[in-house]
Amino acid sequence: WDERSIDAAACWGVAREHVLEGSDHPGNVLVSSGVLADWGRETFNAVAVRRDFMEDHADFVRHFASILGLLTDSFIDKLGEANVNNVNRWTPSIDPVASYLPSLTDSLMKAGEEARHPSSEFINDQRRALDLYKFLSTEEQRSCGYLGGGEACGKPSQLHIATQQTAKFLVDQKILHSMGKLAFMGDNETTGTDCSRSDTICGSDAFTLASLEPDLYSLDDWDGVPPFYALNETGRAIEGESSAGDSDCSTKSLIATTLVHYIGDVFRLAETSFVGQSYSDNLDCWWVIKSTDTSRDTVELSFQQVRIWSGDFIYVYSDPSMECDSTSKTKVLLGKITGLDPELPNFLATGCILVHFESDANQERSYNDIENIGDGFSASYKTTTVFRGISSPRGYECPDGQWGSDCSLTKHCLGTTHIDLGDPVAFSSTRTISSGKEIPYRNNLDCIFEIKAAKGNYISFEVEYDIEPTYDYLQLFSGTYGSASGVTPYAFLSAENTKHTYYIPTDDSGYATIHFVTDPLGRRSGFSGSVSAAKSVSSMKSCPVGQSGLLCEIPHCIAQNSIERYDHASSPEVDPTHYIGRVASQIKINSIPANIYCSWPLGKTLGDAVGIRLRFNSPLDLEPQPVAAVGDKIVVNAGDKVAAEVFVEQCSTDDVCSYYWQTGKCEDGACAVRLSVDVGIENFSSAEIKIVTDRSDGGKYYSGVDFDTLFISTCPSGDNVHCEADAGVCVDGGCICDGNIPCTCPCDTGGLVSVFNATLMWILVPIVVLFVAIFIWYRRRKIKKSRAQKAIIQEKEEELEAFRNSIVGMRTATKNYMPKPMSNNSGGTQLSSPAPRQEKVQWCWRETDHLVSNHAPDMIVGNAADGWIKYDPHHSATIETAFRAYKDDEDEKKNSLKFSIDESLKKLTALSSPSGSLKKLTAFSPDTAAKASIVRGTNDSKSVVVIDGYKIDVQDMKQTKVATGFEREIQRNVEIVDTVPEMGHSEITKVDLSNVEVGSSLPDDLNCEPQMALVKGDILQISSQRQDGWAFGSKLHHNDEATARELVRLASKGAADAHIYSDTGWFTLDTTEIPTGDELALLQTKVGSADLDAPLYWDDIKDPTIVQLHRLKQTDKEYKSVTEAFMSTLKPPKFNKKVKVVKVDRIQNLAMWQSYVVKRQTICYRETGGQDGTGSPEVMRRAIERFERKLLWHGTNVEVMDKIMQQGFNRSFCGKNATVYGKGVYFARDAEYSAYPIYAIPDKNGFQYMMACRVTVGEYSPGERNALTPSIRDLSTSTLYDSTVGLLSNDTMMNPSIYVTYHDAQAYPEYLIKFTTS
Repeated sequence: WDERSIDAAACWGVAREHVLEGSDHPGNVLVSSGVLADWGRETFNAVAVRRDFMEDHADFVRHFASILGLLTDSFIDKLGEANVNNVNRWTPSIDPVASYLPSLTDSLMKAGEEARHPSSEFINDQRRALDLYKFLSTEEQRSCGYLGGGEACGKPSQLHIATQQTAKFLVDQKILHSMGKLAFMGDNETTGTDCSRSDTICGSDAFTLASLEPDLYSLDDWDGVPPFYALNETGRAIEGESSAGDSDCSTKSLIATTLVHYIGDVFRLAETSFVGQSYSDNLDCWWVIKSTDTSRDTVELSFQQVRIWSGDFIYVYSDPSMECDSTSKTKVLLGKITGLDPELPNFLATGCILVHFESDANQERSYNDIENIGDGFSASYKTTTVFRGISSPRGYECPDGQWGSDCSLTKHCLGTTHIDLGDPVAFSSTRTISSGKEIPYRNNLDCIFEIKAAKGNYISFEVEYDIEPTYDYLQLFSGTYGSASGVTPYAFLSAENTKHTYYIPTDDSGYATIHFVTDPLGRRSGFSGSVSAAKSVSSMKSCPVGQSGLLCEIPHCIAQNSIERYDHASSPEVDPTHYIGRVASQIKINSIPANIYCSWPLGKTLGDAVGIRLRFNSPLDLEPQPVAAVGDKIVVNAGDKVAAEVFVEQCSTDDVCSYYWQTGKCEDGACAVRLSVDVGIENFSSAEIKIVTDRSDGGKYYSGVDFDTLFISTCPSGDNVHCEADAGVCVDGGCICDGNIPCTCPCDTGGLVSVFNATLMWILVPIVVLFVAIFIWYRRRKIKKSRAQKAIIQEKEEELEAFRNSIVGMRTATKNYMPKPMSNNSGGTQLSSPAPRQEKVQWCWRETDHLVSNHAPDMIVGNAADGWIKYDPHHSATIETAFRAYKDDEDEKKNSLKFSIDESLKKLTALSSPSGSLKKLTAFSPDTAAKASIVRGTNDSKSVVVIDGYKIDVQDMKQTKVATGFEREIQRNVEIVDTVPEMGHSEITKVDLSNVEVGSSLPDDLNCEPQMALVKGDILQISSQRQDGWAFGSKLHHNDEATARELVRLASKGAADAHIYSDTGWFTLDTTEIPTGDELALLQTKVGSADLDAPLYWDDIKDPTIVQLHRLKQTDKEYKSVTEAFMSTLKPPKFNKKVKVVKVDRIQNLAMWQSYVVKRQTICYRETGGQDGTGSPEVMRRAIERFERKLLWHGTNVEVMDKIMQQGFNRSFCGKNATVYGKGVYFARDAEYSAYPIYAIPDKNGFQYMMACRVTVGEYSPGERNALTPSIRDLSTSTLYDSTVGLLSNDTMMNPSIYVTYHDAQAYPEYLIKFTTS
């Protein structure tokens, strides 16, 4: 921010304060996290733990999560509804025993605040800050909506999804190289069986939910106990000071010390006053420890304590040249040090040691430092005449895999290791090098392997590596850092690779260097390899195209390359003296690597050359990027100037493509680059061509760069004369002049194609002028006649475009589509034969006579005088399960007893003699015997089930209240029903199944949700769309309703609950497209004058595809109107409970509202004859009054109400409790009917939910049990009624109590009412 290299930032805490107030150019808040949350993009403060740490410290993680969960739950209950003690705990107070706030505030260690005594102002500030967050209870965090996921939830956790989305964003921003494991762990919408696989994002849970259960403690046990203040806080700055510490060295200072010491003398070198303090930020300090006899003495440095934060470093150097100065170019790195108490060896060097300490701008602080050690480091040094382990002035020579002056460090590499391989002619030597035994390797490593061989040799480096891509590197150099010529880059290795050999050329002194560098974040396995010296052989004359390296061992370009000539086979028409050679970024079968930097010096010049031509052998294929963020490019340098940069530019129109080296065409989102690009160069002496790529290509393949390089000369007749007019020829857009010389003559398409004869020009020009004059006269006449027609067409197109833009998510079906039918036994997907008839079981209990009227009418079975009341579906299913278990047990006993009796009869028969000695045999029925064995109490465990305080006995058919012992009779009713009723119309439309696409199976997480059959030409509106290609929507226009119903019939055949409909449901998006103008015109005719905008009383719509809830205030007229209508029928004697309204929300879903308006308009036009748009506003108003009910009621529950508000009413999750009047969506005229708990099912806290709805009922007929559609209204057109009704006591067809709709767009939920009953 301070460098002004970014324009905006997402930040919080100290960084936010700096950006807003502390910077030289303070920023302004654009958007808060609260607004982002309203937009559906919440941000979270989360605690993460590495998997290996959790496995090793499971008890601690559980302890930590438990306490954090308890405190969070306590703050959520700050009003004391669950525990009154939570009120005091979160009330601002300076009393640390009564309130948690003083100790919490104190832990923030704000500069200027006294430790353990935070000010009231600071406490109040932090209490207000807590209210800016929305805290999630432990239960919420453990749910499938947040941390819960995997096989138990049937989907990935939201944490996994957010992680994947964040990784994708960071890859797009070039901050991450790739998605890593997330790239092949599946889409974040993956569900179902994939969740059982640990190699998918859905199944790879990174934590154990059991560790998040706060059951270890109780906060009540801590009330009255002194608080756990921050212990020994290190780093509180004095008020007004910007630094957080007190350091011994000054910023940018150099402390040079030449000391004479006796052997064994020890001195202290410390950075900080140390006890309980931190070092300062932005330090850059040097200490030079130098003996008096640099040729004889050795300096030894020992660290006693090191506590250095990430981003701050200690560097220890030796200096073989004995300059012993911080600016010396011959320094040798002995170690780079950071971290808390790292394991370190002693450091020894001949003559002197240099210590460099630098800290960044971050002001880290130590918290709960029990020993009160502080931050920084302390070290001692002494001189000695014992060399102990030093055998080279260039670094330590330890056995393989060991580092340090005493070679005691094996966990990780450190500093510079000197390896002398000697002369391979005299002896053969192979040495092993690696990143160390520790896996993964450490962050912030800086390890140098300086390898010496005989002059003229090269180093063979065989290595296998796994290094964090584009952040951590193995850098291969010729030369060494300490030499006068320094190092020359050879190759940079990153990412992952199997064993491969690289051949590193040595410099004139026989040196090569391998440098392993890691950044502060991200770790992998590391590297392991071997180095050996080999006698230099002549390298290959030229490497194959795209390969490089001393022996062409590298399949892509490297830091320094030579331009290979290849006998200019790809440019045979060019004079050989002008052919420089061929440049390629990599071999063709590979994608261009990420984060490469390759250079090709031109190396020579041509006397009359004015530049070079890049003539592409294949179109330039780099990652398309906007001009402001180009990362992949070709750069041509001429000295210290950039002569040209060529890249692939992102575009949406041709206008963007305006660079001279572009064709001016935008193709597939990228500007096409010319096949020949000329670059002017004034100074060839240091000219070079470079290829640069950034660290990520988003996982896509790009074929990279491959071009011939040619010298170009000046155009003989001047640069404004076309190439072919000057006896040249245009090849791939570049001019080849006389003598096969590439030249600068233009080849633009606007130039001449050939040289015209002057006489021919004089003949052609008059003819062309005459033709143009005649044509203009004719066109003027035509234009004059058609101008009015064009105005009409334009007006109509603008009207259609406005209409298109007014409807959210509109699509049209491109084919006949049938959801996948049920599978038959023979396998495959086929149309099933009719299913057998099945039992439908309903369990009932007998109510006391005078209490029967208290129950909803459709809960009464048969004659009300009999008093039989239904159990709700869940309890009925529970009782039926117990009944079947009981019957199975009895059947098993019968079979066992029958077998026993049969065996006994056989034995008796065998005992009877032929003379008839067996005088009498008492025969008995096995069934009778079996019945005799069923006595009371022998089968209680199977025949009794307990539900909500009642014991249900399916053997004695009794219900007993456990508390009082009061008994009632129960009954099992069985109804034989068809699995799928046939369609109601008498004639079935024939469908050619060869022209029908049968869909694939619904994703597992959409199991039992509705599917929609499509007919080509249907117009739909989408209310929900998934990344896997599935969408949910409703039909705005049926192209052929009879065919759609036949597709539904065919797909549903044999399935009791197929949930396949003709008007609403899920479908695959690839069966649809954006509507054409003709289809828009057709729909507009059907809609007519309907207003598709949001109602005027709605709040602003932020996203038309997402539902918004607007809380109504109790003082609002709208609130009073809704609640009065709701309460008006909730009165005795029909409703004998006390009702309290908790809140009322207005439901705003523009896409669903538009679907409803179109359906309402369609029904009204059909009944008024206004389909052609001729219906008057007054006629339409009366039709709406007749066919629309503005306030019907629908009881719902927390399980489905969110789906209703987002997708609309859906027959797969509505109407499950009742099918008496048809299998549709049920609405009640009176709220008292829908308020029964069987419909408005209470949540775990006892709250119930009711929706106040607009419903277009249209023409209706009496309902029929289990009917899938209304009855036929017009046999000639197969037109159905729009809905059905249920008549209760005293009802008439003009005023029914129950309405049932069969098209999900017939109803719109306007309000959601939360209430309680008592």
